[in-house]
Amino acid sequence: MPYPPRTGRAEIVAAAIVVLDDRGLDGVSLRAIATQLGIRQPALYHHFASKADLLDAVADEILSTWHTDRLPHDGEQWDTFVTRNARSMRRAMLSIRDGARLIASSGSRSPHLDTAIAQVSLLEDAGFTAAEAILALIAVARYTIGSAIEQQTARDGGDIVITTSRTDDEANHFLESIRYVVALGSDHEFETGLAALIRGLRPVKP
Repeated sequence: MPYPPRTGRAEIVAAAIVVLDDRGLDGVSLRAIATQLGIRQPALYHHFASKADLLDAVADEILSTWHTDRLPHDGEQWDTFVTRNARSMRRAMLSIRDGARLIASSGSRSPHLDTAIAQVSLLEDAGFTAAEAILALIAVARYTIGSAIEQQTARDGGDIVITTSRTDDEANHFLESIRYVVALGSDHEFETGLAALIRGLRPVKP
């Protein structure tokens, strides 16, 4: 007997995203997703073999929906594209509670072939070898994922908390600098690290 339309694959993934955003990754369970849909848990297995299989689909959906800048524009410089792509990936992960942890732990490392070819070709045209281009894209992706994970899981809202009784000039200068950095915010912190990483990835050939 077929399941009702509301329990189709797309509806299950959408319900899982609601549960993820409400409870966080540790609170996602097949039972919670079934409850969100108003169905019995075994109905989910008609579409997904396991919770891991479902979470892979959720990760794909988050990236498909919010990671919109994955292809280079005609004539775009490689560093402009890599920056834009990293920002897009970060926005996608931060759009959902624990999105970065989910992306880091779910799915395959194998990218969509056409997208990967377009990205690597852009960097090859700029002087990277194919291997250098792949490694550069991996490095930026890992930095972006790690930065997003830290932002979503950091205690104290990401503030740098230093407890000290020192009041000398050196301590005051350092603490004032820390307050300034915190005030700049997480976006500025991410952008600073991303720019430094990309500067270090310049191709050997001009």
